[in-house]
Amino acid sequence: MTKHEIKCEQALKQIFEYVDHELGEAERATMEHHLHTCQSCYSRAEFEARLKVKLGELKKDEPDTAVRERIKSLLKSF
Repeated sequence: MTKHEIKCEQALKQIFEYVDHELGEAERATMEHHLHTCQSCYSRAEFEARLKVKLGELKKDEPDTAVRERIKSLLKSF
């Protein structure tokens, strides 16, 4: 294994930092090399990136009044 290679275990530990663009230049290059050679880790990184986008879209919309009232009602029942 060269200095530009990492194992899946290390890639999975850094996947959120990668998706959030928090890795340094060298770490990002190493991660991208791994993702180009490992279909499993690439799929996981793609899933996490798409999930992040979808979750970001959700927080933009406020629930309507009926949904809020239903949640309040359910919380009161506990």
